[in-house]
Amino acid sequence: MLNFMVQLVIWILCIYGLFSIIQDYVKFNLYKKIEENIKFVMTVKNVENGIEEYIRELTYSRNFYHNLVVVDMESTDDTLNILHRLEKEVFNMKVLEKDEGKKYLQDMVK
Repeated sequence: MLNFMVQLVIWILCIYGLFSIIQDYVKFNLYKKIEENIKFVMTVKNVENGIEEYIRELTYSRNFYHNLVVVDMESTDDTLNILHRLEKEVFNMKVLEKDEGKKYLQDMVK
């Protein structure tokens, strides 16, 4: 009887895990299609000490499927280099400098 109960619990956990994987896959594909036009726009200036950690936490969170647009407002530190490096790693991130960002935002509002 104990053996049966242990096997039953294991099967229930396996089915739940499989269901969770399928659910995450469906959510990802659904959100990707629905929200491909939704953008999360962020402006930054001289934030080299925390920007990488913040962007990684934001983009690798479980439910972040938006397009991230980061506009650098003429940083004098290493922020822009960090952002360009992250842009190569994060699939839904775009980095713009101040003038490009201004034009991008104006076009987005129209």
